[in-house]
Amino acid sequence: MDTAALHRLFGALSARRGGEGTAIELPGADLAAAHLLCADLQGANLAGSRLDGAKLAGANLAGARLDAASLVNADLTGADLRWADLSGALLGGALLTAADLRGAKLPRSFSSASSLAGARVDSAACARSGLDEEAVLALASAGASFDDIASFASPLREALASADARPASAEPGRSTAPGKAPDSQRLEATPDSQRPGAAPDSQRLGAAPDSQRLGATPDSQRLGATPDSRRMSAAPSSQRMSAPPDSQRLAAATDAARPGAAAGASRRAGETAKPPPVRRAAVAAGPRPTPDAPLLARSLELRLALAGGALLLVLAAAVALAKVPPPGLLWAVHAGGALGAALLTFALPPFGTERGAARSLGARLVLAALAATLVHGLDPSRLAVFRLRATLSSGDAAPRSAAVRLLARSGHRSFDGRDLSGLDLSRADLTQASFRNARLVGADLSGAALMESTFEGADLSAANLRGADLSGSDAEQARGWELAECDPATELPGEGTCLLGHPVGAPQPAEDATARSTHEGAPPAGAL
Repeated sequence: MDTAALHRLFGALSARRGGEGTAIELPGADLAAAHLLCADLQGANLAGSRLDGAKLAGANLAGARLDAASLVNADLTGADLRWADLSGALLGGALLTAADLRGAKLPRSFSSASSLAGARVDSAACARSGLDEEAVLALASAGASFDDIASFASPLREALASADARPASAEPGRSTAPGKAPDSQRLEATPDSQRPGAAPDSQRLGAAPDSQRLGATPDSQRLGATPDSRRMSAAPSSQRMSAPPDSQRLAAATDAARPGAAAGASRRAGETAKPPPVRRAAVAAGPRPTPDAPLLARSLELRLALAGGALLLVLAAAVALAKVPPPGLLWAVHAGGALGAALLTFALPPFGTERGAARSLGARLVLAALAATLVHGLDPSRLAVFRLRATLSSGDAAPRSAAVRLLARSGHRSFDGRDLSGLDLSRADLTQASFRNARLVGADLSGAALMESTFEGADLSAANLRGADLSGSDAEQARGWELAECDPATELPGEGTCLLGHPVGAPQPAEDATARSTHEGAPPAGAL
């Protein structure tokens, strides 16, 4: 079942209950097994939709488009399908008991429905559907009733009459109010020449002689030889009313011979006053509660998710293309990454809809906030480290120098084995950095903070260390230490000093203390 289409349908039905004339456009929607009891679907466009097993009892589908729709095993009991388009629809196993199909465009496979008992069909529906006589008789044998049998051609009319194709709710014992018969049945109001078919009385009453039709009695006995009380008791129950004049009694007897005339009129008068029993039961039970329409349409949620994904892709591409991402871009990656992750959560399917649309939206917003907080804590701007390390490996000196500074500022201070020769790192904060086996030949480290840094195996030949702070570092273990340049402002490690512009280690004693004490206790040379 298409959940998004179902939400749209429920929203349109809610608007219609509020008095709005909202159109329902859901062609090709998957609404299988949907519960739509007594739903107002008048004029809905459901062409090609899948409604297998749907509960549509008592629904108003007048004028609806159901062409090429699949209604297999659907429940359409008591549904109003007047002038609906059912051409090409699949109705295998569908329940159409007491459904109103007058004027509807029926499919060729209409007889495959599970039940057509009491379904109302008229000549307009048959003509609009292009049904031949065989198809019409198949509908009649399946239980469908025809309100206007007289409008069919004479052979088919007689066949329908012999098949007893009366409405299912017609009861022989129900009386008919005078003057309430439908227009198609009021044949006594017009002359014989104007009645449909213009057939003589002998054909209309079954082509039997007068003596057989009225009991083989002379006209004098039929029209007045017996008392009124006997004539009234001999008439059908639907005609037992006050004794009319003889001319009216003859018309009443003719009407009683016509198949289902009085009973059909009584049934239609009763249907006008109250709805079918099935529809009354559905209304009394009430439609099943449906979830509220979401505050954000599913299409809008998917657009938000796409916007979040596009934002993340743009930020990633910007970081990958910039050799040295500027601080503004890093800030944008940090903030935009959190926003993009929050928007991506809207791609998840809706949840919590059974508790209301407001709570469902609140749950979505909470999930988005959690995703944004998590990504903000991970700091997506750290992804720039990979691009900076790639820049540091090769290229011009200026971007490489900027890459070293940004890496150190981001907390990445390992430059082991890197070639940093000739880079301008003046006044850079490289505290506790690691330069093991790195090349710093000719690098400008003037005024740089290099406290507690590691230079094991590094090459500092011709490096500019003027004003640099190397306290606590092991720079004395670096290669080319004596070839580096320094000045009195340079803070050298240990007891090193700057002599003649180059760093030197602390002076070593000429002899150890033991040798010095022995020498002091020895007699002077040449003494006796």
